[in-house]
Amino acid sequence: MPMAAKSRRKNDTSSSTSKTPPSDMNIGAYVVDDNDNMDQKYNHGRFPSTFHRSIDIIQSCLRIFTSMKVSITAIVFIIAASVFDLSEATQSKLIQIGTGYLFIAKPLLSTLAICLSNKATTAWHERIIATGFLMSIICNQFPKWLSSFVAASAVFAFGLASRQFVPMQQLDSDNNTSSTNSGVTQSKSPAKRNATTSSDDNTNPFLKFWSRLNIKERAAIGTLAVVVSLLTENFLIWVVSATYKPGIVGSPTPLQDNGRIVLEALAKKLWNVEQSWMAKRPLQKIRDTLNVQYALVSALGASFVCLELQLGGKKTSHRSLTGVALHALITLASARLIRYISFVLTVLPSQVPNCYRHHFPPPPDNWKDWILVGMLPSSRGGCNDLILSGHATVTSTIACAATSVSSNTSFSFAVWTLIALDYSIEAYQGLHYSVDMFLGGIVTCLLWHLTAPLEIEGELEQLQKEKRRKEGGGGNAARAPPLDATVVAMYAAPAILAFLILAVFPEAYVNYFAIGYSLVAGVMFKKDGFSNLLQHELLCMLMFTIGVYL
Repeated sequence: MPMAAKSRRKNDTSSSTSKTPPSDMNIGAYVVDDNDNMDQKYNHGRFPSTFHRSIDIIQSCLRIFTSMKVSITAIVFIIAASVFDLSEATQSKLIQIGTGYLFIAKPLLSTLAICLSNKATTAWHERIIATGFLMSIICNQFPKWLSSFVAASAVFAFGLASRQFVPMQQLDSDNNTSSTNSGVTQSKSPAKRNATTSSDDNTNPFLKFWSRLNIKERAAIGTLAVVVSLLTENFLIWVVSATYKPGIVGSPTPLQDNGRIVLEALAKKLWNVEQSWMAKRPLQKIRDTLNVQYALVSALGASFVCLELQLGGKKTSHRSLTGVALHALITLASARLIRYISFVLTVLPSQVPNCYRHHFPPPPDNWKDWILVGMLPSSRGGCNDLILSGHATVTSTIACAATSVSSNTSFSFAVWTLIALDYSIEAYQGLHYSVDMFLGGIVTCLLWHLTAPLEIEGELEQLQKEKRRKEGGGGNAARAPPLDATVVAMYAAPAILAFLILAVFPEAYVNYFAIGYSLVAGVMFKKDGFSNLLQHELLCMLMFTIGVYL
């Protein structure tokens, strides 16, 4: 019996060993590690598929949460809170859910859906612009100096990245120099002769001068026009405030603002408070959290990157960074011109009690001090510049530029919804009359469409590009000289100074820095024409100017 039992145990052992699959045999007492399985999954390509499945799940959820059914449900919540006899707390909660989804959640989720989209119809530049917009809202939760540092670093990196393309004007001068040195005299084509003749025969000096500039030179002039417009407006804000006697000695009765009355009633319902002013803090917190204006600036910067590096493919092949920048600059300068002419012609009383006392010192007796006070930047706004909101002109211009480059309907809807929310909160706070916000957005959008032909290059520039193409120049095919420490320092200096202006220097010196940047830009333009370094310097000036006045 013992021998039989021993034999059975031996057979059982051998049979169990033979039943074990060879692949699972643990030879040499080697312990199977989970990392081995992970390596096998990675080697077999399972991780990418898992990642893609996760993205697909997120996209499916986003499609559900941004669907029309959910939007209708949110509208039903708002209507139910307004129609049915519910408790005030229930009404407030339903309105918060409905308006919060329509004006905050849906725009942000729609933007996120564009960022994560893997559809062939969604171009890369659409995703990049949407990502820049969304990332800015996330970065707004960090300190201001960190956001300024990120913005300055992005401008610096973009300046070096875009430097790989030799400016067109430099190519033109190189072609002209080479043809002159070779002793070959090239005759002008009939079209070029006609274009030159038409510009020379023009009796209008400005049009004659403008027709001789290429689009980059026009953009440089557009930047200077915006700076001059902002400085002029800044001084005129002081003029109308210091000459409006009722505002200096007291608080004149403001005009009736029906839009604000409606917004105050909605705020009382939304937050379930007895007085409308009790909702100011939560509404301002929402505005600070979103910080739509800086998100728009980030989207505009992403648009410039996509245009300069040609990431939009055929959708944006007919547009250029310089063309869009010129379009936006002239739109903004025109809107600001209309704005300060309007509030100089008609002075409206401020809705803010004792506004003058909180914004300006008593008017000096001598003219020199009076003018110097007007040179101080009114970054917090004035008191009586209430016809066309300056905030609305800037944000609407940037929104028009970013959404036109993106050309994505969902992104455009999200951007303008958040802008409408931002304008509504500002009108509720009484910083502007509601008609100022409305007209600021409408007039700017109309000016954007009116100035659209500015993006089209002139006849001479088109002929020059065609000539380079035929000669094999390839336009942007030529490369800039290699980077060295001197070049990096030249690009870093204006970006670092722009960061210091935003984060360190007092706002009282901002206007003087803007004048200094403008003078440097003028000297660079006169000496070398429109170079990539000049473009970088202008972008740095635009960054800190918008950062202060926006």
